[in-house]
Amino acid sequence: MYDDLTNYPKPLTDTPEESFTLPNWMYTDPAVYELEKERIFYRTWQYVGHKTLFQKPGDYVTAQIADQNVFVMMGGDGELRGFYNVCQHRAHELLPAGIGNVERAIVCPYHAWTFEREGALRGAPRTQHRPGFNKADYSLKQLRLEMFAGCAFVNMDPDAIPLKDIAGDLEADILAKVPYLDRLIGARENTLGETDIKAGWKVVVDNYVECYHCDHAHPDFADILCMDDYRHDTYDQWARQLGPVVRHENSAYNVGKDEPVQQSSFWFLWPNTTFNILPGAEELNISVVRPTGLEDTYFGGHSFSTSGEFDPQRMAYTADVLVPEDIGLCESVQRGLKSKGYSQGPLVVDPDRSGRGEHALHHFHRLVQKALG
Repeated sequence: MYDDLTNYPKPLTDTPEESFTLPNWMYTDPAVYELEKERIFYRTWQYVGHKTLFQKPGDYVTAQIADQNVFVMMGGDGELRGFYNVCQHRAHELLPAGIGNVERAIVCPYHAWTFEREGALRGAPRTQHRPGFNKADYSLKQLRLEMFAGCAFVNMDPDAIPLKDIAGDLEADILAKVPYLDRLIGARENTLGETDIKAGWKVVVDNYVECYHCDHAHPDFADILCMDDYRHDTYDQWARQLGPVVRHENSAYNVGKDEPVQQSSFWFLWPNTTFNILPGAEELNISVVRPTGLEDTYFGGHSFSTSGEFDPQRMAYTADVLVPEDIGLCESVQRGLKSKGYSQGPLVVDPDRSGRGEHALHHFHRLVQKALG
């Protein structure tokens, strides 16, 4: 393992205008990936689901966080709790991936150990023959849970700083720019499924947090939003992209002048959660960037609306145009990072740090450096 993660051939400095990117080996070395799991993903707040996904006791949402399978469930008392998704007998996973409901109790598919929806062990077949067996010793292992911007987040670190203390200003910003947040009712899962990205998680975040590439690589996106007015601002643990000027007739999808949302807003919460709004109807997408391997990433989550329905034109644009464009970019970069002809690149930052620059990429790299170093 590398002893000094700040000792790069070219410096990652405090000033983005003078800085270089992370070196290529930090994207391709298995030892770095193992360190990221322990120091980033198992110590940070991870999105699981919006409150609209938990309507009645037994409602649950699972999440795969690197090697850790977890879930959040509403108990019979109406409280949300987070647990590791693993039986305390022989480590079989308890709940299938996705969104669901447990009507009475959680039953392990392997040996039928049964747990209450609040985590306590209710019953374990034939354990009466084991001397001293105490059901109280085998409750499900619980995670810290915090509600943030109407969403359930979990953290595996018992000593983690509360999310509201880390990014309370982000929550306030989302609430200010999404006045319909408390009126969201419809929900659907959105996932890349079989087309999960063949690139490391940092490559995918790198692509998300800069729009230097948008004019060239996303011509339809640059047609619906005026890039001359596009802004990208960075804060302590989060960053925000704003597209305040919308072209109603464009090559992506037309937006009526009477539509309630007349701007785009994209928020990034360290290390891997995104909140996304595009012009048009009142909808919100919340997605996560999660590694499924050194060079494989899941980028998906949930979409919500106030009407219970979703704009088919906007869905078609994101699913058939925008997302495939980004997948192609990320997968090409991951391949290129293994080239003997590349090590690091210079960051390109506008003097006024506009939305076309890479200062938020620098912000993300510095957070990675701080977490690992």
